[in-house]
Amino acid sequence: MPRTQLGKWSAGLCIAFVILIQMKLWGLNPMPTFSIAALGLGGFAAGLVAIVKNKDRSALTFLSILVGLLIVLWISAELIYPH
Repeated sequence: MPRTQLGKWSAGLCIAFVILIQMKLWGLNPMPTFSIAALGLGGFAAGLVAIVKNKDRSALTFLSILVGLLIVLWISAELIYPH
C-alpha cells in the first residue's frame, strides 16, 4: 500500500479508471471515454510525482504508472492513426 498522500491518490485514481472503463465496456457507464481516461492520466501524474519526489515505492503506485503509460500510448495511437 502507498504511504504518501500522492501515492494513495495515484492508486485510487487508477482503481477508479479500471472500474469505470470496465463498466464502459459492459455498457453500464454512460460517461465519455476521454473523461475516464483523464482519471487514469491524473493517477499517472500523481504516481510519477509520488515516486520521484516522495520516494513512494509501492506496487499500486507502479501499477498506476503502467496504466498511465498504456493510456498515453492509446491516446498517441488515436492521434497518429485516427479512425
